[in-house]
Amino acid sequence: MRDAVSQLPTLRLAIASGVPPSHLSTLLALQRAEEPDVTLSFFEVSDEDLVAGLQEGRYDTGLSLQGSRGPSLKSQPLWGENMAAMMPLRCPLMNQMTLTLAALRDYPLFRWQAESCALLDQRLSSLVPADDKNIQYVTSFEMMALWVAAGYGIGVAAQSRIERTRAWEITMQPLSDGPYQIVTHLLQPVGRANPVSERFERRALKVASRACAS
Repeated sequence: MRDAVSQLPTLRLAIASGVPPSHLSTLLALQRAEEPDVTLSFFEVSDEDLVAGLQEGRYDTGLSLQGSRGPSLKSQPLWGENMAAMMPLRCPLMNQMTLTLAALRDYPLFRWQAESCALLDQRLSSLVPADDKNIQYVTSFEMMALWVAAGYGIGVAAQSRIERTRAWEITMQPLSDGPYQIVTHLLQPVGRANPVSERFERRALKVASRACAS
């Protein structure tokens, strides 16, 4: 019995910090529905550990906001999501018809580095001096939401995450000078594909196709 259990197919999936939940739950549900006999092992990791683990054979496939990582890994973009401003309900910025990134520079601004957006961070660095303490970096989205809900500043995060904080009396405003987009990528080692991870990739591309069509 032990040998039979040990031979069940397994997919070792590494998910990097910052990957938003939008579409990911759909993919995982599809995986479970179509291949219930496959044991799906989750690993919540940093981007650095994800890359090292794929190269060393500790993980079969990974999801990250970072794209191509060199010749040893192949990267497939899946779905994108716009970043937006999150603010407390009584914030004066709520009254603006359109909101640009420049309008945020006079407010304390919270950023979660794991949810990096190259264009957004580049423009923020050009708007705010490097030694300015107006930008504060937090260790998690939950910590950002806590500070914003308490009225200590404005956050910038993925729309799907902000939408889940309405019970905290937090509202969302799109950024009109964007789009500032983060993209979830599927990463796999080159030359070490297996049937289980290949089928997972096909499901991921199917979910991505539906996301683009909606």
